[in-house]
Order: sequence, then C-alpha cells, then structure tokens
Amino acid sequence: MKRYYLGIDIGGTKIKTVILDDKGKILENGEVLTEDASAEKELWKRKIVRIIEEKSEQYAQGNSDAVVCGISAPGLVDSENTMTLHMPERLEGIENFNWSQVLKRDIRVINDGHSACLAEYESFYHEKGIQNLLMLTLGTGVGGGIIINGKLYQGNLQRAGHVGHMTVDFQGAPTMTNMPGSLEHAIGNFSVYERTNGRFKNVRELVNAYEIGNPKAQTWWLESVQKLAVALASLTNILSPELIVLGGGITAGAGNSLLEPLKKFMSDYEWRPGGYQIKIKEAKLGGYAGAIGAAFFAKKNSH
Repeated sequence: MKRYYLGIDIGGTKIKTVILDDKGKILENGEVLTEDASAEKELWKRKIVRIIEEKSEQYAQGNSDAVVCGISAPGLVDSENTMTLHMPERLEGIENFNWSQVLKRDIRVINDGHSACLAEYESFYHEKGIQNLLMLTLGTGVGGGIIINGKLYQGNLQRAGHVGHMTVDFQGAPTMTNMPGSLEHAIGNFSVYERTNGRFKNVRELVNAYEIGNPKAQTWWLESVQKLAVALASLTNILSPELIVLGGGITAGAGNSLLEPLKKFMSDYEWRPGGYQIKIKEAKLGGYAGAIGAAFFAKKNSH
C-alpha cells in the first residue's frame, strides 16, 4: 500500500501543512490562518480536522491507513505523543485533546521545537552520518530540539530541548518556568521593548539600527548575541553535538549580523580541545520546518 505523510504545524497565526511521500519528498504545502482568537470557539481545531479529512480523501480516497498524520504544536506532549498536556494561555481546547481518539485514526503529536529539529536532521544531516545535533529556534521566544545517536531525544515529560529557559544572567527577569535571566529573554522577540528601555519594538528594528551603527543598538544587540554564545558554549559542553543548527525568524532576518559576532563570542567561550570547533549552521527549511518534522515523526512512529 502506498502511504503518504501529512504534517500539520499549529502556529500562533498560521496552520501550515505538508504532504511527504515514502521517500520524504515534499509533494505539496499550504497554510490557513489559525484564528486562535476567533469568536467562533476552537475554530482552529475544526480547520485541522477538515484538513485531515480533505487530504485523506485527496490522496487515498478516505483510507486513513494510507495517509499518516503528525501534528506539531507548542507545549509539552504526553509520553505516548498522542496529545498536548500543557499549553498555557492560547489554543484553548488543545490540552488533553486526543486527536487519535476523536478522529478514530493514528495521529502523532510532537512539540514544535522538536519537530523543527527533526525536520532539519532528517532532511539534511541523517544521510551524512551525523549522530548528535542541537537545534535552536530563535523567534518570539527560544525553542529547540536535540538529536542523540541519530534519534530525537524528548526526555522525561517530553521536556528536553527547552533551551530558551536556561539561565544566562542569574540576576535577570524570571521566566514562566521561574528561571532568572533566561536565554529566551536575552534574545527573543517578545522582550525587545523591555530590554531596550522602550527604544525598539522588535528584533528587526534593533538589528536595523545595529547595522547602521547606532551605538545603543550595538550595545543591546551584541549583549544578546554574547549571551547566546555563552548558552551555546555551555550546551556544547553538556551535549557535545557535532553540529548546532540555528533557525527561527531572528536567525533568518538577522543573518550575518547575528552569525559574525556570534563567531567572535564563541571563540571567547567555547572549549576547543585539540582545536576542535563546533559547527554552527543556519536552518534551511524556514517556516515549514514544523510541518515537515511532524510528517517525519508520524512516518517514524505510526502504528
């Protein structure tokens, strides 16, 4: 039986979808608005159910065994990867919603940072023989994922990879997990206004000012990048990956304004026994990484 793999990524503003074939080739992709704040309660959920039904009909005349589905979403998932257990403050109705039970078909659920990591790994690095990889997604906040011995590491409570909640300043502002001075606060888009004393609204504005030589912007941006380097050097000591992949909107938008100072700061902090230096690469899949990773995860874990 020919099988297809549907990946769905639930974002704050958009629901993105991909269809992969058995070889991992992308056959199609698309997106619809999430409308999480719609007056019509849980509209986003009905949209996803409709997508699953439509793609099953389109690719397999409704045969649910032939279209295997994975869903990527923020938050912590259960140990069986069937539902999201903890997703504070948004996507009302997602917590403890068992997609497989409701739709009467096998659906795998994965954290969005884990999903993006798996997508990059399976698309570009698995075949190259890389066994240990760390990915960070730099955006509104900071997420991530870890590959150990060629497999996604989810950890106890599926909590592994939440690198945004590591501390880079013990006197800094506390996060939702009670960690002071987190990496997420140091570089995430959500905190720019606060950490620049109201001068800049987002990272794009801050980096633009940095690039034209604004002294204040240079101080603030380089402090963020320096803290990122401290975090990456620390994580390298703990996990010893062969490769670190940086994704998310901040990485894509800042480009060399992030990577060049990061390289300098890494030379200050990274432990390089025998001259070995960790490789740092930009993610390649962009906004569809979560959906692609969800499809790969379903492919690897479907019953």
